[in-house]
Amino acid sequence: MSFKEGKSRRVLARVAAVAAAAGLGVAGLAGSASADVTIQQYVALGDSYASGVGAGDYADDGTDCYRSANAYAKQASVALGERLWFEACSGARVEDVVADQLDHLYEVNTEHVTIGVGGNDAGFSSVLGACAGTDTALCRTAITNARTVITDSLPAELDDLYTRVENRAFSAEVVVVGNPRLFNETACSGALAITPEEQALLNDAADLLAETTAAVAADHGFDFADPRAAFEGHGVCSADPWILGYTGTLESFHPNAAGQDAYADVVIPLLDY
Repeated sequence: MSFKEGKSRRVLARVAAVAAAAGLGVAGLAGSASADVTIQQYVALGDSYASGVGAGDYADDGTDCYRSANAYAKQASVALGERLWFEACSGARVEDVVADQLDHLYEVNTEHVTIGVGGNDAGFSSVLGACAGTDTALCRTAITNARTVITDSLPAELDDLYTRVENRAFSAEVVVVGNPRLFNETACSGALAITPEEQALLNDAADLLAETTAAVAADHGFDFADPRAAFEGHGVCSADPWILGYTGTLESFHPNAAGQDAYADVVIPLLDY
């Protein structure tokens, strides 16, 4: 299916869904459950970059998901005027999104979906740990292994996830959200001894992840929100960083509140009707 075909199919499905919702709203006036059926909803799926780790002001929701009030999903829900099902969770891999985050996707009233996942599948946190010491060979091996996952197994996993989202919310506008490059490719304390040369290799791996994810998204007719250009000049070690350096917590190497604002500027324009 081409990108254009996918978009066209969802436009037609959305028209049908609106008509169906109108019918349900009339037919279901006597039913107690009908009130929520026609509420326009936005579902935000993904990992820590989607949940807003690093941006502070986390929800006290009894989970370890670190869902931030500053996350782009929160900003998008306000801009759209839609109820947010904020499912994104720190540490999530594709399989976790499939298992734990799809329950609030509906055929009729899910208007928008964002999906940001893949970095944990590639093991980027472990790669950063391998590159944080003085063993460049260890760093290069870890990056090579991550690239192998990105090219060999991740596309099929993303394809399965995107298909499940399509099947559950076939009329929704779906936007796949990528990750920025982390580094400014200069030395500083926040880079945790990751050399500029290693930073360049890590940025190259981030580019591979973005390109791979964008290709699978295009196969499904989904828009791809690519934040790399927006974050240019704002990586770790920059004068105005939108990515945290090493903090000693799980917030290390995640977008801060300004980074989530930048994400919102990239994502929201793609959440159209």
